[in-house]
Amino acid sequence: MNPELIHRFDEYAKAHHYRLLNSVLIYKGDKIVLERYYNKFTENSRNNVKSIWKSILSICCGIAIDRGFIKNVDEPIATYLPVFDGRNNPYHSMITIKHLLTMKSGIYWNGGVKYHCPMLQQFCRTKDRLAYLADVKMDSLPGTKSVYKEWDVILLSAVLSTATGMNTFDFCNEFLYKPLGIESGRWFTFSDGLCYNIGTTPAEQAQSDLSARDLAKIGMLFKNGGKWNDEKIVSEVYVKEALTPLDLTHGHTLIKQGYGYMWWISPDGYGCSGYGGQQIKVIPKRDIVYVLQATVLSSHRDYNDVVNLIIDLL
Repeated sequence: MNPELIHRFDEYAKAHHYRLLNSVLIYKGDKIVLERYYNKFTENSRNNVKSIWKSILSICCGIAIDRGFIKNVDEPIATYLPVFDGRNNPYHSMITIKHLLTMKSGIYWNGGVKYHCPMLQQFCRTKDRLAYLADVKMDSLPGTKSVYKEWDVILLSAVLSTATGMNTFDFCNEFLYKPLGIESGRWFTFSDGLCYNIGTTPAEQAQSDLSARDLAKIGMLFKNGGKWNDEKIVSEVYVKEALTPLDLTHGHTLIKQGYGYMWWISPDGYGCSGYGGQQIKVIPKRDIVYVLQATVLSSHRDYNDVVNLIIDLL
């Protein structure tokens, strides 16, 4: 690594008071060009991934299709979740797995303010969570409007568990984490068996923390078309579909051509994003993959500028 680059990076982060930044890792090709840790973090330290879990779950869906557990993304979720067969709402029978991947289920969602969501809190308190979701009103016809929400990823986790006959984490661990050499604690699982990465307490959330190098492997996997060390983990066909952009409403903001199968798409590349500054970004034309990790507070913060400083010098 270039000492001048490291010095420039450290000075920039200090000047902009990025005290919550814990890890920065930049690959160019298959080599690390910058790796910096702060706040007593090291290459072995783990940070909560937050909504990066959504992108990881999307990969698991692709693997499940490749292995024949799921026929294709156009299957109705009622095939695996009978409570969505239309008995509560005729629109339910129209919801497909693809609608979940693209946040187009049409189920009503109000995300609350600053990551405090009353709907999600009530969901966590109920005993039969799938029945709770089946009782939430429909906001639109499935497939017509993409709205970023937790419901669709929770339902995708339930579909994966039913289709594979495995706890969602166990499936991910067996077919994604182990082949990539990623180590993680178990994802939080409710008493009714529903697996959800974002637990209800900090201790539950910490079980699935990943290191910066673990996250970089996820980015490298997609950059290499679904292969890791020449072994196919997920098909290139699914990777291309996952990176096909569409419009998405996030909160009150319409993001044009900004989302794929739970992967964020931008003009220069694509990646995974988690609340508070957690990020994996792939820039194909520059052959770059980078990872950011930060301590999460009640307000979101973006640290892309600090990485762009280095990328411009590479």
